Amino acid sequence: MSLEQPPPGRRASDSDRERAAAVVQEAHSDGRLDFQELDERLTQIYSAKTELELSTATADLVPISHSSSAPVVTIRASHSAQKREGAWVVPERVVALAEHSSVRLDFTDAAVHRREVQVETNAQHSSVVMIVPQGWSVTVDDVDLSHSSTKNKVTAPQPGGVHLLVTGRVQHSSLTIRHPRKRHWWWPWYRK
Repeated sequence: MSLEQPPPGRRASDSDRERAAAVVQEAHSDGRLDFQELDERLTQIYSAKTELELSTATADLVPISHSSSAPVVTIRASHSAQKREGAWVVPERVVALAEHSSVRLDFTDAAVHRREVQVETNAQHSSVVMIVPQGWSVTVDDVDLSHSSTKNKVTAPQPGGVHLLVTGRVQHSSLTIRHPRKRHWWWPWYRK
């Protein structure tokens, strides 16, 4: 959820509700909420109309110290495919190591508790795709390329949005950062 109090009348989107639900589910898995409280909070979240109502439902659940429990998540792929998608909790730093593989990091439904997320990628003969919500800003200037390509398809950031800082080394590989694809009503098997 947002680190600052949202305006009282700002409407909540489905992705806002999913991020709030991820915070509540994480608190339940940590033992901070029992089943009854989890059920009550999820009911409150999915019936919320504004961001302020979502903030109220999760105000006492902001992680105490994620830096001590999981400051870094390392994703390793060798001759395989790795994905992080859905309602996952994003730490301060993500390391993606790919060799002859594909790595897909989907941040659209993830719970992000920081204004900046660092992604360090080391890819050899691989493809790395990062999907970010509208309003995020991305920096890929510190990526060392060797016989590779980088595509940053992210549109203009919004004030208060999360900043994704991508660093690392990409050799004989491709790195793409983009927004989710638009859904089309005629295509039932939609993929982000």
